[in-house]
Amino acid sequence: MSKFRSDTTITRFLISTPSRFVGESESETYLLTHAYENHRLDLYRPNPTESSYRQYLELTVSTPEYQRDTIVIPDYTHVAENFCIALSVLFGKRFDSNGLLLQHGHPYVPSSKLGGERYNKALAFNSLKERCDFRLELNLQNVEKIIAIVHGVSESKQEVQDAFLYAGKFYLDALREMENNPEVAFINLVTSCEILAAQQNYDIESLLDDEIRSLLNKIELGLDDGDKVARQIKKRLSGISEKFCLLVTEHIDEDFFSETESLSPSNQLTSENFKSRLKAAYSIRSTYVHAGKFMSNWFSVNHLTQNEEIISGNPVIEDAAMKRHVKRSPTILGLERIVRYVLIKYLIKNEMIDTFSSSDN
Repeated sequence: MSKFRSDTTITRFLISTPSRFVGESESETYLLTHAYENHRLDLYRPNPTESSYRQYLELTVSTPEYQRDTIVIPDYTHVAENFCIALSVLFGKRFDSNGLLLQHGHPYVPSSKLGGERYNKALAFNSLKERCDFRLELNLQNVEKIIAIVHGVSESKQEVQDAFLYAGKFYLDALREMENNPEVAFINLVTSCEILAAQQNYDIESLLDDEIRSLLNKIELGLDDGDKVARQIKKRLSGISEKFCLLVTEHIDEDFFSETESLSPSNQLTSENFKSRLKAAYSIRSTYVHAGKFMSNWFSVNHLTQNEEIISGNPVIEDAAMKRHVKRSPTILGLERIVRYVLIKYLIKNEMIDTFSSSDN
């Protein structure tokens, strides 16, 4: 093969982030390193603190050589997206795949659709700072902590990997939509945990809180066919909304409430009424999806100048039910923090990754 011909056993991508990372990560199967811009050609290169800044990274992965006797030509585009999912969950930052650079020995032109976009650097997932939960230095060497989820896993762990990547995709899409389409981003965040909840085999009793159990007990004792009525009600209560709340509360611990990214103490998430806030968030999702009712622009991140995780005060929303739900629910920033925490805890509980913290750096 000519020395000018590219290696057919590797695939190369361009990915990017509004944040800024140092270092690189390399193993026998991949290399994640920096892609540099040409100083001679770039008339203006924004500073990392500016809203138009975007850092570019080159991802090279080992892939099987294309056999020309096969009918379907393999496309490895999904590999870059899976890396972006893993990176976004690990660091709590937005990542985007800009497309292929090389595949099957053929060069590709990456996408330019993200060029010129601006990002609110005050938002934790765009900022140059570490996140408060599972705090990690923004160093690409730390990718090794989660890289196992991208590679092939044992058959016993396949379902966990699939669920994480599927749920993580909705989390990453939420980060990408957060600034321009907050309603869609909010629904994506709820959906992320819905996916994980659907994988759990919860028995009906574990989905009932003390208040519901008390009411069902009264029905059983007060009606002639109380047992039958109570069973029917339990079936109705065993839906995905209850599973959503249980899944989240199972993966949120006291460490979560000991940290905050809210600049205002009165607007940070606490363990008090936490489950009721989750129920309100799910009610927003249901009202939006099934009734087509918008939450107005109250969840726009432009209003959350103090990184508020909950709302203090009364939102100006005409629909009384939606107003009540929005007031009780975590803000979109609070929900984002919850979902990332749940995704990481899900991997730790299923022994896909080891627990980690800033002290591990």
